[in-house]
Amino acid sequence: MNHMKPAVIAIAMLGLAACSSNKEQPLLDYQTQNRKVVDLEVPPDLTNPNQGNLYQIPAGSGAVRASDINRTQAVQQPANQAVLQNVKGVHMERDGSQRWLVVDGKTPAEIWPLLKVFWQENGFDIQSEEPAIGQMETEWAENRAKIPQDSLRNLFEKVGLGGIYSTSERDKFIIRIEQGRNGNTDVFFAHKGMQEVYGDRNQDTTMWQPRPNDPNLEAAFLARFMQYLGADNQQVENELTKTAQSDRPAGSAELARIDGNSVLVSGDYERNWRRTALALDRIGLTVLGQNTERHAFLVQPAPQEGQAVANKKPGLFKRLLGKGKTETAPAVAPEIIVHVEPVSGGSRISLLNRDGSAYAGRDASTWLSRLHTELR
Repeated sequence: MNHMKPAVIAIAMLGLAACSSNKEQPLLDYQTQNRKVVDLEVPPDLTNPNQGNLYQIPAGSGAVRASDINRTQAVQQPANQAVLQNVKGVHMERDGSQRWLVVDGKTPAEIWPLLKVFWQENGFDIQSEEPAIGQMETEWAENRAKIPQDSLRNLFEKVGLGGIYSTSERDKFIIRIEQGRNGNTDVFFAHKGMQEVYGDRNQDTTMWQPRPNDPNLEAAFLARFMQYLGADNQQVENELTKTAQSDRPAGSAELARIDGNSVLVSGDYERNWRRTALALDRIGLTVLGQNTERHAFLVQPAPQEGQAVANKKPGLFKRLLGKGKTETAPAVAPEIIVHVEPVSGGSRISLLNRDGSAYAGRDASTWLSRLHTELR
């Protein structure tokens, strides 16, 4: 984007190099239809998800219920915090394929407004915001840098019709922000991708289907946000180099395994909770609420993403002449409890119904398999 800071543009060239130095990395040029910069006002309900009684569930029989997680009191907080200034330090950490930023001495409320502006300046519209649980989600966006630059496209750009050119890929990000240790704040970016493929042998129709999440793309945007917070090029490059290799030795045992109707994850519980939260974002289970004391996430399967992307990409003549008909809203997906229970040597992750009984939906094994893949 032309209005980016020069330093931010520079990181697009080097940001991924340290993650995978053996192949050439693509340029990043995501664009949005809405280029306005939002007000830097802190949302009134942005609070630390790990403090207070916002997610406390009343003591009882021990069963985890969705109604308990939803039974919260509105927390009003004056939106008078200053915009983030004088960041003491920011660094990148890695656990397996998951990376995140640790911002020293700053609260989620101080960083939240900058995150919103950061994603808009990098070409993404904001689809949803849940300040109370520290989660933000972008709209699907297209990397316009992948479109070939030829004379015909340049002609359409000059007459204001450059938008009729499109790629076969879309990307979006789920942003999670949490209160870390010692007054620090942890920032996570989870990538989700879709790809348009032919739907039949005759190649008459196309359809959208998920493509694997890209940890290198997550790292690139984490690096950009580091610079946005004041880190220089050398520091960003050092952080990417430091986290380029997995911290798990090659040939070591998997961290997770399927055990009946649950997933067993070895290691520290706090680490497992953090990794589970990011895994839920990656596999398409939207977090509606969370409670650390009851070890539970309240989630809901995201809408069928292939259809969501297809609705945002009309055909050539529709893009030239106008919008198509309005699509019928999909049915509401069921709510599911993801219970991360501490056990000897690690954690047991189970899917539960609203009343605390085992979730037995047709997609139960699919969700467990996807969780296992992300956490192993």
